[in-house]
Amino acid sequence: RKESSAASDVYKRQDYSGRMKTRLSDVVAQKDAGTIGEGMDGFLHSRNSSDSAVIALVKAENKDRLELFKALAAKTGGDSTAVAKKFFEGIATKAKAGHWFKKASGKWIQK
Repeated sequence: RKESSAASDVYKRQDYSGRMKTRLSDVVAQKDAGTIGEGMDGFLHSRNSSDSAVIALVKAENKDRLELFKALAAKTGGDSTAVAKKFFEGIATKAKAGHWFKKASGKWIQK
């Protein structure tokens, strides 16, 4: 039974990980365009976009990020909020000039 659970966990990870990889070029393109940015909470945020495709992209990415954060927290014995913060720090370090970040206060800043 444990093997079945482990196999299921690997399948789930590949599932959300694969979806995140598939949409990465779209996420980067929207960041480059300034329509979305990263939040200090580890999630994507729309920057006043009413475009339904952008909103759907953000929702899908955030759903998979939440799964990732929960899985990593379970694996490390930490909590998903701490994992999300580390994720944000990694993204912020690698971000391109011009990309936007949403502070905890709600204020947007540009790298």
